[in-house]
Amino acid sequence: MHPRLTGHRGRVLAAVVLGTLLVGALLWAGATPGDPMTSEYPDEVEVTPTPEAYVGEQVVLGGFVVDTDPVVIATRASGYGRFTLVGANDRLQNADGPLAEGDRVTAFGTLEDDSTLVVERTTTRASSETRYMLVVSLVGGLWVASRCLRDWRFDRGTLAFVPRGESAAPQASRESARGDGGERRA
Repeated sequence: MHPRLTGHRGRVLAAVVLGTLLVGALLWAGATPGDPMTSEYPDEVEVTPTPEAYVGEQVVLGGFVVDTDPVVIATRASGYGRFTLVGANDRLQNADGPLAEGDRVTAFGTLEDDSTLVVERTTTRASSETRYMLVVSLVGGLWVASRCLRDWRFDRGTLAFVPRGESAAPQASRESARGDGGERRA
């Protein structure tokens, strides 16, 4: 391997390449078409202030159920931004029973007038699911962080993470013994 790619410059180049790939993957994943509930249709943030501007268009509205006969959601915690969801219970995808007051709902459909959404798809999420997801993520993150802190350390001499108990000096002597260290050959 070329000597310039094994030193500090090589590590910096590798970090830049990996960072670029990560950002590219994030942008690509966000740009792929998919579920209309997660796509680029106008949502409650855009629709609530001026719903008359979106009449006849497909939109995604999320909020809390404030009434069940008919199903009405409020897109703001204050209760502002109320929309009647026509056919919400008939198009409910991930629940067994009808919607109840307080349920968190996301509905996709066509805005019929400034306060009525004709629903094509409705999903709901229980607050216990969100808590479970957050607790599992926290426990997993803490476990990974504790493993990293317990088993690895940052070596300022080589600007790299190394296993605990290993120093830079033995690493350098092993590399020079193999002949692939930083020595220049004529």
